[in-house]
Amino acid sequence: MIPLTIDRQREPFKGDILLSEPFLMDHHFTRSVILVCEHNAEGSFGLILNSTLELSITDLIETFPKIEAPVGMGGPVEQNQLFFIHKYGELKDCELVTNGIYMGGDYDELQAAILKGAVKAEDIRFFVGYSGWGENQLKEELKERSWIVITPTEDTDFFTVDDDHLWKRLVQNLGGKYARMADYPINPADN
Repeated sequence: MIPLTIDRQREPFKGDILLSEPFLMDHHFTRSVILVCEHNAEGSFGLILNSTLELSITDLIETFPKIEAPVGMGGPVEQNQLFFIHKYGELKDCELVTNGIYMGGDYDELQAAILKGAVKAEDIRFFVGYSGWGENQLKEELKERSWIVITPTEDTDFFTVDDDHLWKRLVQNLGGKYARMADYPINPADN
């Protein structure tokens, strides 16, 4: 079981997770799990954790050091940009997101750390694009009940790819009506 805390009525904080509501039918976000990397008065920024692509980082950047780290679709915005989260807090210019999870940092220093073995495949995830919300947009979507806000615990694993089961497992862990909803088909008409 993945321990977590739910408070769907509040706005998220940096480091929280957004779970799409079971019947959200947006083709970008159906049954998505998003790590909130920034949330402030100007808007919100996050990365989809359960949309892994069948690509390697060297498919995207031929000169990048070989590392078998997952590459995911971070969201529909700026899909020509690469983002990454990692556990290597020594990386210059990285930002703490939550519980020893960092985002970004010096690109050249990252490559050197991979070559030295200081950053391993299980310590990093890459993302093409990101999920973004303008000022008050996410707040409105929360009012519409499009998202469930959960707070990860220290043992929440952001680096194991579990696309097919992550959303379902997290929703089941909410218990009550959510545990039943986790097994519903994506389209209620298919029920």
